[in-house]
Amino acid sequence: MEYTYQLPNIETIGDTWTYFWLQLPYGIPGIISLVVGFFLSAFSFRRIFHTNGEDRVLSLNVAISFFGYGILGLVLSLRAWIMDRELLLALNNWLYLFILLILPSNFYICYALSRKKVFLYYTYLCWISVIFGYVGLFQGLGFHNEWFDYQFGKYPKATNYIKPFGIIPLVGYFALVLPFFTFQWKILLKRIHKSLFIGYNVLFLMTISNAPVLLGYNVYPGSFFIFIPLILIAYGIFRSDFLDVNELLFDRNGLFYILFGVVSFSLIVLSGTVALGLSHSAYLNDNWFPHALPPTISFFVAIFMAIIVAGSNPQAKINQLCAFSLIITAFYNLQSIPTKLELNYLILLRISQVSFLIFSLAPSILSRFVLKAIGSERPKSLLVVDLLSILCSFLSITPFLHNGYYRYDYGIIHKSSLVPYLLGIAGFFAFIIVGREIHKRWAILPKESKVALGSVLLSGVFLLTAFFPSHGFAIPPISDYLFIPTTLLGFAVLKLGAFSLPGRTIRFSQKLANLGIFSILFASLLQMPKFLEKLAFGESLFHITLVTLPLVLFNYLLVYVFARPLAEELDRSYILLEQAKKEAELAGEESEKLLLNILPKSVAEEIKINGYCEPKSFDEATILFTDFRGFTEVAKNMESNELITELDACFTQFDEIISRNQLEKLKTIGDSYMCAGGLPDSNYTNPIDACLAALEIRSFMDQMKEIKTQLNLPYWELRIGIHTGSVIAGVVGRFKFAYDIWGSSVNTASRMESSGIVGEINISQTTYDKVRFLFHCEHRGKIVDKNGERYDMYLLKQIKPKFSKDGLVPNELFWSIYQKIKQGSKMVLKSKQETERIT
Repeated sequence: MEYTYQLPNIETIGDTWTYFWLQLPYGIPGIISLVVGFFLSAFSFRRIFHTNGEDRVLSLNVAISFFGYGILGLVLSLRAWIMDRELLLALNNWLYLFILLILPSNFYICYALSRKKVFLYYTYLCWISVIFGYVGLFQGLGFHNEWFDYQFGKYPKATNYIKPFGIIPLVGYFALVLPFFTFQWKILLKRIHKSLFIGYNVLFLMTISNAPVLLGYNVYPGSFFIFIPLILIAYGIFRSDFLDVNELLFDRNGLFYILFGVVSFSLIVLSGTVALGLSHSAYLNDNWFPHALPPTISFFVAIFMAIIVAGSNPQAKINQLCAFSLIITAFYNLQSIPTKLELNYLILLRISQVSFLIFSLAPSILSRFVLKAIGSERPKSLLVVDLLSILCSFLSITPFLHNGYYRYDYGIIHKSSLVPYLLGIAGFFAFIIVGREIHKRWAILPKESKVALGSVLLSGVFLLTAFFPSHGFAIPPISDYLFIPTTLLGFAVLKLGAFSLPGRTIRFSQKLANLGIFSILFASLLQMPKFLEKLAFGESLFHITLVTLPLVLFNYLLVYVFARPLAEELDRSYILLEQAKKEAELAGEESEKLLLNILPKSVAEEIKINGYCEPKSFDEATILFTDFRGFTEVAKNMESNELITELDACFTQFDEIISRNQLEKLKTIGDSYMCAGGLPDSNYTNPIDACLAALEIRSFMDQMKEIKTQLNLPYWELRIGIHTGSVIAGVVGRFKFAYDIWGSSVNTASRMESSGIVGEINISQTTYDKVRFLFHCEHRGKIVDKNGERYDMYLLKQIKPKFSKDGLVPNELFWSIYQKIKQGSKMVLKSKQETERIT
């Protein structure tokens, strides 16, 4: 059945609640200005801590200006909504304390832009008027208790304390600002962004537009829409000065906070409105069940999915755009819920208008989401969709949204007027523009993107079904079941955008949110008996759900979403600490490796524990020296890089050989190489180890000689000397310390090397006595030391055939004897023929 609807006459309304619903559309632009002003003020205040000098003063004035305009939007809305004149008069007196600060801050900003002293002097004049106004406001004398009554609100007459606030900007704009911006605009545009230039002119004009209404003329104040120039100014400042818009909206989660600021406010209002304003008479319509359940489920599912999607990765654009899309669909379902209950149609109409204020942005936001999901750039033609969406949003709070209603068994359906048709046109253009981009990329789209696109398309099909009942066809719309595509959409984006790091703090915040949820649910159950006194069980449960679930989501939003960026920062700190710890451990390991390259392990451990190393005496150690014959002559004919590379290759191979044979490298001096066995830990096998190493070194040098001879290249020949005796070992130096040995045995070993034969291994009598039973040696005479003492020398040839197949590689018998010597056994003579046996 079709009905027309005529709004009640404001003069006949005596009920405060009905007055509020009647006046609701007039105040909504002011609330938008409040939100925008506070948001921009907060970001401007943040800049104060990152600037100095005049920039800091400018930032402070920008912040004060934004804040003051936000309060102005609130005052205008309160004038439209509040019926009690005494309350309204008190609120005007107190809130104008903040609004008056707009004057000096605006003219100081003009001074900062122009650097003209006249604006600075005018700022001082504005401060005088502010002080004068404060004198009246603190006495409660800012406004008379005399009123101008308009359809859009009640406006008190200003006293002489406040009148300068209306006169000074009027004179200042036309006498100073407008001439300066007119004649200097080319110079200004070189220094500031165009949006800043336009924004300040529009801002002054809208502020001045309050004058007619204060003088008694029935003209809707332009200051209601002050958020428009505020956004332009913020865009100009943030873009050209200290903050990029992209950084503001995404990197710093600006859009994230705007979205969920709106959602938070809506959830609180919903819960409070149902708790205070929804009486048991609303359930007199027997058809509320089950028709009210699908839109209720759809609303809460969409909000919940938006919280999860945005909170999982607030820095990702696709997550924020998806959250915005989910919130938009949620507001469509929100206006559908009360149409299933028995409520005054004025309330239904206003709820629908407020919901469409946000839902009208659906073509623009959903198009951007789809383009982001497929990885496409935004076409310029999308501007048409944007303009149509914004136009519909503005028109949604006018009579052009609905024109009467139809009553069906499943509830009331609003009769479409101009706005739904414009939305349909915007949606059609969006479908054509986005569809063309999808067609180009369909073959390369991942599965998750296709699911996201499918869910958006399904949402569009669901919404199209609302066309029939809104034009008199008694076909139940399936738009109330939007929770199906919104759930698919949320999960698809979580796959695309992924979750941000699941750290310890985030898990704790989620547990905290769950604790809050259970607390709210428990408190709700305690209220159940009170509702059962007037309502049936099902009605009571539905009523409590409408009161409780918004609070649950609000709690989850506060803890999970707003606390999540902080939790991520803490978790990043934990991760950085863990990484720093690992890096420190790795650095420690690297330092230890470097230390072990310089010192033996036991010596390094002693230094790390005690800070020093005690010198130690060793009764038996074997010292090995090597030296290249004619090194100086060969080096003269080599490039320096070639020389170092060749020497490094040899010594690197020596390092590996002595390491395999349990010897410690001590140092290199030019082309000489020195190592020793039997230290820093004593053992019985050090003479054998040194001889095995010497044979392997000689074999390596023989191979090098053969290769270079074939290539007709110069080669180095080596002398090796070995001696076994007592030494003292320790660490010398404080900064570039080194492990070294001292004693006459070192000198003897050096003499063995210098007195040796090229290509041979020269060992002392002491060493010979230790190894003769395993190695074949030849006596080569005596050597006289500097003290005149004579020492026998031997040439170490190879391992005896009994203990090796080729004279170089020990066999099993050799190693079995080696193991017994290692354990402390000694070789003794068995007969005069010097046959040895192990005891």
